Amino acid sequence: MTYCPKCGNLAREEYNFCKFCGAPLNRNTVVQSSIQSSTQPVTLTSDDEMKNVITKRFECIKNKDENGISSILDQSSYSKFDDWPPYGLQIYADALKNEFGAYKVLTNYNYEIKNFKTEELGTVAISTFYIHYTAEMRRQTFDVYSRVTTILQKQDSEWKIVHEHYSRFPEERKRNFLGI
Repeated sequence: MTYCPKCGNLAREEYNFCKFCGAPLNRNTVVQSSIQSSTQPVTLTSDDEMKNVITKRFECIKNKDENGISSILDQSSYSKFDDWPPYGLQIYADALKNEFGAYKVLTNYNYEIKNFKTEELGTVAISTFYIHYTAEMRRQTFDVYSRVTTILQKQDSEWKIVHEHYSRFPEERKRNFLGI
């Protein structure tokens, strides 16, 4: 275990980002847990809370953590439009079946989130961001740039993902992600 250099919370060493604040973690920026942190507890903003849930989502994909993903989705109303087939609306059971099935052939998954924004509307929040992810499936490499909208709902003081909508950038528009 290590401490996040930004918020001071404990972070697992295998994670690339802090699950509390989303700060990047690497061996050059984390403080080993054997050293006591003098950082005072940090109150997270709503934006930080949403980013933590969404970052956890992608870390769970990277680590093929089915229980972790299940814990952040609203089982009663979760739905998804994916940037992978099937492109139609998927509800909780079908979405997880498709996603967990892909884990069997998924390797080398990495991601980057950019332009993260959240609008909190009481117990509902809408987060938008760009994601660039790479992976291999059945010896084929994928390099995907997508726009994502995620709707979250606060339940018992925790944010749960209610809906996700992924939309790939058209090939000629990938430069938008890179800021060109």
